[in-house]
Amino acid sequence: MVVTGASDRLGRMLALGLAARGAKVVVHCHTQTGSADKTVALIQERGGTAFRLSADLTSMEGIEALAASPVEHFGRWDALVNSASVFRTIGIGEVGEADWQLDQDLHQRAPFFLSKALYRFRETVEVAETPACVVNITDTGVRRPTASRPSYYCAKSALESQARILGVAFAPLVRVNTVAPGAVIPAVQADETYFAQLKKRLPLGRLASPEDVVDAVIFLFENDSITGQTIAVDGGEHLL
Repeated sequence: MVVTGASDRLGRMLALGLAARGAKVVVHCHTQTGSADKTVALIQERGGTAFRLSADLTSMEGIEALAASPVEHFGRWDALVNSASVFRTIGIGEVGEADWQLDQDLHQRAPFFLSKALYRFRETVEVAETPACVVNITDTGVRRPTASRPSYYCAKSALESQARILGVAFAPLVRVNTVAPGAVIPAVQADETYFAQLKKRLPLGRLASPEDVVDAVIFLFENDSITGQTIAVDGGEHLL
């Protein structure tokens, strides 16, 4: 199991939740090695197996290093969570080519080539088994985007389409699905005010919790009949 962006926040919770289900986890980070080491320590304290690998997923060298790690350390590779992300407020007037390229590289290119590497590994497995599985983490905001981060939303929207396309291309060896969280973990104090206002408008009258997102990811890993699907875990925000 590889979980990208697993040094803290939702990525860490995904790594912990999957390890609790018995997964041996490659905890990926880019620069936050101390936080990623904490994720590994938490998994090990709870009886799980994990190690940390630092890689820049905006480069093919980093993607290839991460793709090689589960087979090198565990002898096999069955699952991938593409959770690594940057979430920046850059309006259309300010977004430049470098901003656009970073979003595309991290949110679309890295998941594509990591998923392809998992598929190529599963082509080498001679014993018939259940399919491997990829789960991409996107954002329910792609359904009702704001003007504050168009480059980010374009990349995340493309990642949801990628799940449908690769769900066909990789079948029957690898399943590919998406979980699209809503407002889950505030990053700054202003988010807490926004979250409180949003909660009042949601059809379910409650925000999704990080645990809800983890549960959705686990569900997709455990159900071998689902591929090419997106689950919005957002309290109904996508219906507004």
